[in-house]
Amino acid sequence: MDPFAAVVIVVVVLAVGAAVLSAKANAGKPLSEFGKRPELRLAPSATGLEEQDLQELLAATNARRRARGLTERSLADAIEEFEAD
Repeated sequence: MDPFAAVVIVVVVLAVGAAVLSAKANAGKPLSEFGKRPELRLAPSATGLEEQDLQELLAATNARRRARGLTERSLADAIEEFEAD
């Protein structure tokens, strides 16, 4: 068999296989939803982690500010500065 023909046959078989798998994965969905991923929902504890991360970042920032001889910032000051930008 010609190598080119073998490559073409393999590519066609793979394309048909991908189409079949995609059709099975999206069976029953309207065409407007085809290919869309379901929305991810954050775990309820994610908010607690964000608050903990903010506190850790603020502590590190204040440590650097103290080392440079600057005054510390509160969380409200950091939020106000961020929103002003």
